[in-house]
Amino acid sequence: MKPVKILFFLLLTGLILAPLTFLIPKQGIEIAGMNIKMLRWEKILGQDSIHHADISGILEAANQLDSLPDILDANQNTKNNASDADSTAKPVKFPTVEELGKNVYRLNYNELGKMNLMSFFNLLQSNTQQKRIVRVLHYGDSQIEGDRITSFLREKLQSRFGGFGPGLLPAIQPYESYFSISQTNTGNWLRFTTFGKKDARVPHNRYGVLAAFSRFAPLWPDSIPFKDSILHTASISFKESKPAYSTVRSFNQIAIYYGYAHRKTSIKIYNQNDELIQSDSLNAGMETYVYRYKLPELSKNLRIEFEGYDSPDIYAVDLTAGSGISFDNIGMRGSSGTFFTTMNASQMKFMYEKLNVDMFILQFGGNVMPYIKDSAAVESYGRWMASQLYLLKKLMPQATIVVIGPSDMSYKEGENFVTYPFLPYVREKLKDATVKAGYSYWDMFEAMGGLNSMPEWVKADPPLAGIDHTHFTPKGARLIANMIYNAIMIELAENQNQTKKDGK
Repeated sequence: MKPVKILFFLLLTGLILAPLTFLIPKQGIEIAGMNIKMLRWEKILGQDSIHHADISGILEAANQLDSLPDILDANQNTKNNASDADSTAKPVKFPTVEELGKNVYRLNYNELGKMNLMSFFNLLQSNTQQKRIVRVLHYGDSQIEGDRITSFLREKLQSRFGGFGPGLLPAIQPYESYFSISQTNTGNWLRFTTFGKKDARVPHNRYGVLAAFSRFAPLWPDSIPFKDSILHTASISFKESKPAYSTVRSFNQIAIYYGYAHRKTSIKIYNQNDELIQSDSLNAGMETYVYRYKLPELSKNLRIEFEGYDSPDIYAVDLTAGSGISFDNIGMRGSSGTFFTTMNASQMKFMYEKLNVDMFILQFGGNVMPYIKDSAAVESYGRWMASQLYLLKKLMPQATIVVIGPSDMSYKEGENFVTYPFLPYVREKLKDATVKAGYSYWDMFEAMGGLNSMPEWVKADPPLAGIDHTHFTPKGARLIANMIYNAIMIELAENQNQTKKDGK
């Protein structure tokens, strides 16, 4: 074919296809089961209309504030010791709370939310005299699984206010963790959850505060008389994770939350030297029970052996000590956070009261993004989350709640990764529901840079988020956790200042 004919063919093809770049929407059209997309003119002309957020200032401020509480303490100590200092010495100038607060993305709340938050801080500060456990339950989706984010918050808060151990743990740990404590099991364990697809074999809705329970013997139908047929044995071993990652402080108290067993279960507890230190049994019955045992000494390792003709539903194993903060990680891959109203409220109230929960942190929203197609779905989700908050308020009225909204999340549109269209509206409805209920909201989406910020977290060196443009890397998770921690500490510092003013 002659060059002139080739040129003519290309020009004719371009003229035919050019209008389609305007007529076919960016998301493409469905034809015979296929999604047809066209290259956009802005791409052809090199004029990409997608603008990514500039996160350089956010990352710099977050990293600089890693030692924010130490700066606050140093500032206060300098003032306290001013009278003892040499009057000729140049005073050390530390940033004020107000100055530091400018670089921290703050919590959102109304007056009732502030009162609830301040009540928690007052408890936290007075606990040195009360000597009890201040309990924080951190519920979340896959962003916190494996103790990501939670482990950093636990480490910092326990170092500052005291506290021991990893807190509540499931009998079967579904997510590998290098951040706190590792678990291994022997026996034929089964795990059942109320989030995700419900298992039709579970004849009740008593899943416990982890929204999941485990058994080492099969479920037995209530309609069939129980028979002592097979003696089942199983064990759970808790060991300190790799030293390079571990943040777990030693514990000396164990509590097992269990129930719904047809027969008693014998248990043996072994210490970190694999020595038998306790032999006892768990109750039979359809109620929820708590078995407690205090270890003779502080430990980072523990093994529990079970034996019985039936297994109780084991809701959680709690590893703590007698005072300080217990900061519990409850990761729920795939959950939207709307599971509380699906569980047995009486059992939840019993367990929450036994745990004496002082704060709930709910970190959800990301898992609904791929499925939300219109604003009506967003508003429905907002109402569902509001119902969860009001249920928790009814169950534990003295506890406060902090809701952490979803991060920025991206999907691929052509050659670009862009924010899900309804994500800003989701975080808006979550904030509205939280503040209206009288609690505090932390906007992770805005804190990390807002619209189209996730690609910049992925491109950071080293990367702060994975190539799925959804989940943080360990470094990114630690950075987000540090931002959450700073937001809490600024509120605490302001509460301290207000308390001193009121006392004058």
